Amino acid sequence: MLSPRAVLFFTLLLTAISLGQRARKPSRAPSPISTIQAQANFNVEQFAGTWLLVAVGSACRFLQEQGHRAEATTLHTTPQGAAMAVSTFRKLDGICWQIRQRFGDTGVPGRFLLQGTRGPVPVVVAETDYQNFAVLYLEQARRLSVKLYVRSLPVSDSALNVFEQRVRGANLTEHQVFYFPKYGFCETADQFHTLNEMRR
Repeated sequence: MLSPRAVLFFTLLLTAISLGQRARKPSRAPSPISTIQAQANFNVEQFAGTWLLVAVGSACRFLQEQGHRAEATTLHTTPQGAAMAVSTFRKLDGICWQIRQRFGDTGVPGRFLLQGTRGPVPVVVAETDYQNFAVLYLEQARRLSVKLYVRSLPVSDSALNVFEQRVRGANLTEHQVFYFPKYGFCETADQFHTLNEMRR
């Protein structure tokens, strides 16, 4: 029979081994979007206004299968303190729809949480000159999507170059880039075709 001192020694030894094994368990990798830097000194007031969606780089299966049905899409942003109210206008079966959402404040300028019915989606405004183009990242199911918005058409070569570099940096290929129509934009939608996903 072991002495009390020996029992205590073995108990401490087993505890130390157990703690060591826990410490060696691989921690979950950081989310992909956490490595994306937001626009330096992001200014939500300057970002406000109308943006036209030009292209999306994404591994999303839905886009892979339905990208050919993409419709012209407009984004309107309105500052709410450090957050933004966002309205997306697009057509579905020829009818203009409005989707109202909120880019919630995270405390970090240029980083937001898109509040919607499917839960929060991290969003980063990674690069913008406010007057011509903006590149946004979204993360869903630990996968990044890269979006290029412009204030007006045609799209400048410099904006396309920035977007293409960002797409490559997100490990996406040219086959995972979807271009949106440059005509047929909606500006309004009636109350029967408005989806309100705002969360306050």
